[in-house]
Amino acid sequence: METFEGLLIDTYVLQEQPMMLTGINLQLEDRVINGLLKDRYLAKYILRLPLNKYVLVVSGKWNRRNQLVIKKMLIKNIDEYIKIIGTPE
Repeated sequence: METFEGLLIDTYVLQEQPMMLTGINLQLEDRVINGLLKDRYLAKYILRLPLNKYVLVVSGKWNRRNQLVIKKMLIKNIDEYIKIIGTPE
């Protein structure tokens, strides 16, 4: 698995049924990574986060469409909002 750290700049829902797929864009220093979340719990959590504010560390594997299929996620800059809504387990 590869690990990347970047700023969350965009979130979008690709499909809800039968399996929820959510896309995210992370701004790295030199490029933008397209990520894909299959986990419904992580997807609902990431959609509640404000854009251009949080730095995420994500780990996953690349698929054939050059998207990072995210298995693990960590928020680097935790603030009061994150303390209220909690962190993903």
